[in-house]
Amino acid sequence: MSSSTEPTDERPSAQPDGGTRVLLTGAAGRMGRTLRQPLAEVFQTVRLFSRGPVGPLHAVEELAIGDLTDRTAVASACEGVDVIVHLGGKADESSFDQILGAKIVGTYHVFEGARRAGVRRVVYASSHHVTGFYPADHFTTVGQPVRPDTYYGVSKVFGEALGRLYYDKWGLEVVCLRIGVCRAEPENADQLRTWLSVKDSARLVQSAVTCSLTGGFAIVYGVSDNANRFWDTTPGDEIGFVPKDSADSFAHRFVEKTAFSSLWQGGAFTDADYVGGIW
Repeated sequence: MSSSTEPTDERPSAQPDGGTRVLLTGAAGRMGRTLRQPLAEVFQTVRLFSRGPVGPLHAVEELAIGDLTDRTAVASACEGVDVIVHLGGKADESSFDQILGAKIVGTYHVFEGARRAGVRRVVYASSHHVTGFYPADHFTTVGQPVRPDTYYGVSKVFGEALGRLYYDKWGLEVVCLRIGVCRAEPENADQLRTWLSVKDSARLVQSAVTCSLTGGFAIVYGVSDNANRFWDTTPGDEIGFVPKDSADSFAHRFVEKTAFSSLWQGGAFTDADYVGGIW
């Protein structure tokens, strides 16, 4: 556990990797925007797949406009890259029809495009919501059965299963990142358990792209070094992910509330009437 009392401020520790070409889907999303500069500082090329403009490009960036539901556009974007970081799709609960297109069909297009283009590895942005219906007093490991809390969580279960298939059948390397709540700082007491700092998110993705992957397939919880986290982080050792930030540094802001707000790890996502909107 981290013993620091203040948030860290150093850049993610990664050495330039001039030979790796990366495709980043969801480049205009919350996490995609924060990852652009750290990835551009490390890799030879970062191709941004987005439905629209993403602002000024870094020197190593190039833009590919398209939608994840368009198989041809996705296949074209996959050509000539080594690793795909798949963040794209709606990042919250929605109707099943919307989840089906953005999160299920789109994810299939990414994996199939990767296979056909000879991509070496897909880093898949899964979510802690694949296990959101474990109790808040439960310590969850990647080997335990999934318990998704929403259609969104179900779509992430699908993506993990698809990744397993594409590795077992076609040898495509896959790292699934069960990402916690990625924010600049914890915004409430619940996030003292689930927080992934922006800088740790860059460390996580850089590690997933560059690691030597024993076995070719891995599932890792993406969370900072929070003392009260729900999830087993030892699988992160396999990909060399060492979080350097901790929500404990912010605990003094939430001293009036120590109990988790829900019976379940998925928080509001587990509510029977939750339809999205807090993410």
